[in-house]
Amino acid sequence: MLASPSQSAIYKWKDENGKTHFTDNLSKIPPQYRKKGELKTMKGVAESTDSVKLLYPEKHSNSYAIPVKPYGDSHFIVKVQINGGITANLMVDTGASMVILSERLGEALHVANDHNLPSMSFSTAGGNVESPLFILDSVKVGNAEVFGVEASTNPNFNGKVDGLLGMSFLGEFKLEMDKENLKMFLKPTTDHRDQLWDGHNEVWWRSKYKSYVSNIRRYGSYLRSSKSNPPKHFEIKKLIRHYSKLHEILDKRADLAGLPKKYRSYP
Repeated sequence: MLASPSQSAIYKWKDENGKTHFTDNLSKIPPQYRKKGELKTMKGVAESTDSVKLLYPEKHSNSYAIPVKPYGDSHFIVKVQINGGITANLMVDTGASMVILSERLGEALHVANDHNLPSMSFSTAGGNVESPLFILDSVKVGNAEVFGVEASTNPNFNGKVDGLLGMSFLGEFKLEMDKENLKMFLKPTTDHRDQLWDGHNEVWWRSKYKSYVSNIRRYGSYLRSSKSNPPKHFEIKKLIRHYSKLHEILDKRADLAGLPKKYRSYP
């Protein structure tokens, strides 16, 4: 039997520190370096200027160890970078559904008086207050970074604490706290047997899609019954736009990760 000659490509790319890497396995290339023009092939194979699409979901596992500071009897504060340029000290809180920021940070982010944003109600010592609901471009804690993070503000934060690091960020990871050594560990939510897309398995993706689609449909049903109340009708429209934007961000992320359509859902 005669074997026909074959060519195997060696892929070359540079990371953010300028270090050059080589591999013959596409799945070992981090997703952010598969962009057009950033990936080159070697060993006689013509250079490719097209984006590389994986045939199989990548398997990767990242864990992050992040220093924390104690706050009060049982809480911890961690330094966070918001939108690549704003630094904040947030209290780790798995009981908060999303990232909650001080009004000072809301002003720095130019969301405090944006009337195009939907609002949510908070109970304070002075009564209920309405705060904007918005989407952060990115939240980074140590080397762990999440994009498209749902957030709001609350007037109760000042001084040492700039807000809460809630589940719209922490939900991307499994959280473990080492109180003795003052370290927070952010670990994958999956195990080695799972097929992963951008670090998450099918169950995570389905749940994320379901959450956003459910909100879009729920507020859509409210919209039809609120036409006789223009202020309420307008506010519901803003909420639908908010969750539609989160769904769009998730869908773009799924496209980049090569998530199969069967694991996605739409309004």
